[in-house]
Amino acid sequence: MHALVRNSFWFFLVGTAACFLLLIPYLAQAQGSGVRIQPAVIEPSGALEPGTTHSYELKIVNLNSTDETYYLSVRDITDVGPGGVPVFLRPGADQSGYELSGWTSLSTTEVSIGANGEVIVPFTITIPTDASPGGHFGSVMITAEAPEINESGAAVGFQVANIISLRVAGDVVERASIRQFSTDKFLYGNKLVTFSANIENTGNVLVRPIGPLVIRNMFGQEVATLTMNESSAGVFPGRVRDDFKVEWSEDGTGFGRYEAVVSLVYGEVNGKQTTSSTVTFWILPMSIIGPALGILAVILLVVFLIVRLYIRRTLAHAMPVRGRQLVRRRQNSTNVWLLMTVVLLAVTALFMIVLLALFA
Repeated sequence: MHALVRNSFWFFLVGTAACFLLLIPYLAQAQGSGVRIQPAVIEPSGALEPGTTHSYELKIVNLNSTDETYYLSVRDITDVGPGGVPVFLRPGADQSGYELSGWTSLSTTEVSIGANGEVIVPFTITIPTDASPGGHFGSVMITAEAPEINESGAAVGFQVANIISLRVAGDVVERASIRQFSTDKFLYGNKLVTFSANIENTGNVLVRPIGPLVIRNMFGQEVATLTMNESSAGVFPGRVRDDFKVEWSEDGTGFGRYEAVVSLVYGEVNGKQTTSSTVTFWILPMSIIGPALGILAVILLVVFLIVRLYIRRTLAHAMPVRGRQLVRRRQNSTNVWLLMTVVLLAVTALFMIVLLALFA
């Protein structure tokens, strides 16, 4: 019996080792698979004049341990999605006037690269003489298979792409505004608040709004300063970007009404411009609110009992014995009215607190 168990164990061990050795080449190939494109962003610093041609080049690196063939194509970028992911123009969709693909000419649309090798692909961008001024955006996309575009606009196989952002000389309009500035909640129990801003770009160039977010307590004292859009993410022309977020997280107890003011600065061509917005929120920790409500309840109960006892004794000494029955009836009536008065005062106080929290 022991010999059978020992033989089974050695058989399992040898089998596991053999499977592992067989999988090593595939694991190594999977970890080293992929392709890299450089530079990831092409963004000329100055404005490009209409009617001019500009030359650029891309480095494509094969990260596989085998020879690969890649296909190149040019796509237009219309927006930036959550996390800064580019949104490509769908085939047949209406153009926004900020396209770039029609101006871009690749030296080749197919490259074969040896294992762990790299190639340089030149390309040119020719600005039409009637090009609209402002920002234009596109991308050179690399796929492992021919770019057969389906109805959703996605290419077959994986995609790797860079971003091309350029500005055509002319009447440049830089205009942005904060459509919404808010917190994820109105009432908090501690200093853990997430602020969100929706930024609209109504100009014709890319804007990168960035600026301080100042938090003040109910006494007007500045308690924290954060930075909104610290990564300098851009907002495309004619678009609204709603993924600007920053979190305020601090130790310690906060209490009362707080006000946060964000002031975003943007603009490169026509000078710096500012847009700002304000939001209020409350911090009411239960470590303070709970005992306070308990103390208030005890105070109301004590006041009620004292007043009730005082009325009883006053009426008992003021009226003759033969009128005790009448006194009891009046006393019961007085107690009912007193109880209703205390309840009404408590409800009124609670109602005023709610109004203060909502409209302060």
